[in-house]
Amino acid sequence: MTNGIDRVQRSRLAASGLTPLFETVVTSQSCGYAKPDPRILHVALDAMGVAPRHALYVGDDPAVDGAAARAAGVRFCWVDRGLPVRGRRPRRRVTRLSELADRL
Repeated sequence: MTNGIDRVQRSRLAASGLTPLFETVVTSQSCGYAKPDPRILHVALDAMGVAPRHALYVGDDPAVDGAAARAAGVRFCWVDRGLPVRGRRPRRRVTRLSELADRL
């Protein structure tokens, strides 16, 4: 799930070789909602058949991603890349995606 133009986001996934790892891709362009609007999360969750209470949203912007997750009733884990943070720092935090396996 990403804010952005569908064609651009899908080409980035393809270029990275990650496309086969994603069953569902939701862009703000394709669904008509952009984070922090929680409806984009609900579109993604519905597409995957997952209830908000069973999901964990991993994002790098606590102000936008975290706000969307909170509003959608989804737990949030912040990928801290060492950039300045607007607002409060999330409780769940990793500095590398490889740390997620230990958190789950």
